[in-house]
Amino acid sequence: MRWVTRAGARMDRASMIWLIKKMIDPEAEIAFLAESQVMVDAEETGATPFHHPKAELRHTGFRTGFDSLVTQYQLTDPALAVMALALRGAETTDRQLTPWSVGIRAIGSGIRALHTDDGEYVAAMAPVLDGLYRFCQDTLAPAPTPERPTAERD
Repeated sequence: MRWVTRAGARMDRASMIWLIKKMIDPEAEIAFLAESQVMVDAEETGATPFHHPKAELRHTGFRTGFDSLVTQYQLTDPALAVMALALRGAETTDRQLTPWSVGIRAIGSGIRALHTDDGEYVAAMAPVLDGLYRFCQDTLAPAPTPERPTAERD
């Protein structure tokens, strides 16, 4: 399936693309276009527009585009809910939403500064988002039951 968004990707679009490819449409083709062309292209080609002011899947208020995908596609993985909070804190003015949000924002901004090409930026962010997802899974994992010491017998 073809997905289309605005050029100039940042953290929210990178995380949306990560989520699309990991959980929604692994064969997704992502196109980065000028803002004025996104909705035109979507109408002409049947592509799904995202992170555009007129798209259904977008950043609205204190909810990120990542949040909109989780809701629209009814993704119920608890680790995605934790990840969504961390990303929301990184992408909105609520930087203290999670203890990790400020760091995630810093990493995303630094990687963006290293890559002017949207595709390269998104590719560079993918392992960071993989790591964040794993961290969120581990955060929710049950604590292992400690082994009870066996009493020594005489």
